[in-house]
Formats: sequence, structure tokens, C-alpha cells
Amino acid sequence: MRIKNDIFALIRGKIGAIFLSGLFLSAVSFLFLVLNEKNFKVNSDFLIVQNATASQDAYSLSKSAEYFGKVLSESVYSELFINEVVKTGKVNAEFLPFDKKEKIKVWSKIVSASQNTNLGIVNIKIFDDNQKQAVAISEGVSEVLTTKNSLFRGEGQNIEVKVLSGPIVEKNPSILDIMAVILGGFLFGFLLSVVLVYYKSEQEKIENSEYFPRNEDYV
Repeated sequence: MRIKNDIFALIRGKIGAIFLSGLFLSAVSFLFLVLNEKNFKVNSDFLIVQNATASQDAYSLSKSAEYFGKVLSESVYSELFINEVVKTGKVNAEFLPFDKKEKIKVWSKIVSASQNTNLGIVNIKIFDDNQKQAVAISEGVSEVLTTKNSLFRGEGQNIEVKVLSGPIVEKNPSILDIMAVILGGFLFGFLLSVVLVYYKSEQEKIENSEYFPRNEDYV
């Protein structure tokens, strides 16, 4: 209880500095977000449909679609997938570096894939500073997923990939992203300052021997 009261007392005494620290971290977080994020984001959702055969029940169909969704989500980052996107003609073949390692590295910053395993839905996000190119890349990805998905699955699997929505263009980062980063930065800076102030206070007490008996107490 005493420690809790000490912390509140320290916060009251240093509230100005603590608040400024929170604002500083908030501003740094905002600048980092703005400088590192692309200007546009294009969203698309794809539904994985496992067509039934006589030997399959609903559970096996669901698990098969779930597995294929995971495979697709990872395949999106592969060199094979990149090459197929380029082959669609939607994008210029020179928009990525020629070196294979650099090509995959840059591509992984452009595309983001996630999966809703319960619904069999794969979400693809494309990030770019140029809106037209972002849409073109998204259209290329969509074409590969819907017409060439057989390249990423085994033979005999009766699976379809259908476009649920997209491409939907958004400004990036969104207002919600900005608010979350600013608030998160402020809270982190505020709490970090409280910890540092408390630690410094405890160190000063130790240095002043307030936690140790004086020599005359032993006389």
C-alpha cells in the first residue's frame, strides 16, 4: 500500500514531465508510422470452396479448404506466385528487383495475406505509394488466385477460389491505425516515465541510506 501511495505521489510531483514524455513518444510513433507506411492499401477477400465428392463428408471438406487456405496464404509470398502475377500482364515486369532474394524481400512488403480459418476466407492486402499500381498488383494477384490456384495444390483436389470483395482502395494508414499508434505511443511513454521516475527515486533513497539503520543505532 505504501509503495502504491509513493507511486501516486511521484506521479503528482512529476506529472508535467511524465505527460510530456507520453506526448513525445506519441509524436515519434506517429512519425514512424507515416514515414514507413505506403500511401495506399487495396483490400480483397477470397472464398475457398471445396466441391464435394461422394467419398467426402462436411468435416473433411472443411478441413481440406482450411488447409488449402493456409497453403495459398503462404504461397502468395513465393517466387512462383510473383512470376505468375507478372505473367498476367497487369503489372510491369520491372516493378520488382531482378535479384531473386531482393525481389521476394520487396514483394513481402507490398503484399500481406491472412486467413479466416473458420470461414475459409483469405484476405489479401496490397500496399503501394501509387494507387494505380496498387490496384494493378491486386488485380494480378486476384487473377492468379482464381485461375491458377492449381499450381499451389495437389492433383485431384476439386477446389475453387472465388472473389468475395475487392479490390477496395483505401488511404493508408487509416484514421483508426493512426489513433491506435498515437494512443499506444502515449501510454507507453507515460508508463515508461512512471517506471523511470520511481526507479530514480528508489535509487536516491538508497544513496541517502534511508533504507539502512544509522551507525548510532548500534551504539
